[in-house]
Amino acid sequence: MNDHEPRNSAHRSRRFILGALPAVALAAAACSSMDSKESPPSAEEVRQEAGPPPRPATPDEAIDVLMKGNARFASGKPEIRDTADIEVLWTEISNGQQPFAMVLGCADSRLAPELIFDQFVGDVFVVREAGNIAESPTNLGSLEFGQAVLKAKALVVLGHSGCGAVKAAFEKATPGGNIQAVVDAIKPGIAGATDVDDAIVRNVKAVVDHVRKASTLLAGAEEAGDFKIVGAVYDIPTAEVRMI
Repeated sequence: MNDHEPRNSAHRSRRFILGALPAVALAAAACSSMDSKESPPSAEEVRQEAGPPPRPATPDEAIDVLMKGNARFASGKPEIRDTADIEVLWTEISNGQQPFAMVLGCADSRLAPELIFDQFVGDVFVVREAGNIAESPTNLGSLEFGQAVLKAKALVVLGHSGCGAVKAAFEKATPGGNIQAVVDAIKPGIAGATDVDDAIVRNVKAVVDHVRKASTLLAGAEEAGDFKIVGAVYDIPTAEVRMI
């Protein structure tokens, strides 16, 4: 993935303006003693200048927005920079959510989809569980809600390098307790894997297949062309996501 092109200029403007707010506020404060008439832009002024959130029209466009966001994140040039984003557009967010995509990811603390894909609060509907699995009806129900009610256009099943849950299943570990249920859920999908990296890819593909088989709602939306389910792996050392 070498595409580092930012998405549309309106959305870029929204992120840039919001990210620049702290600097603007500090500069205004420093100059206030010299010119009391100058002041930082108000929240309403920022809203008027900022562009709209991403509203991709198709599943492929939704995935493209995510991948371009990851390119920015991996290059060290994200558009989301700090909590000023949330403070300024809090009214917009609190009125409701319109996520354009969903991510089913691992519970690993290094795997925060909103950061990895450089998205704003409210852009992505996220479900996370160790091993990025969706065995429970509640996890599947959450994904169905994201598509049927919130109208998300795509689901990315996101595995990652060095996944401990997949490694445990590959090594046939017996951790006991409820952790064992996670390991047991992963084992069938990675049968025949040659190493942990291969097992991670196989697990993602197995979960994609499982979601399609276990949720007639999501499978039906995909068949109708309104939704798409894809698999991907996040490489922690490089911060890059690759589709599989």
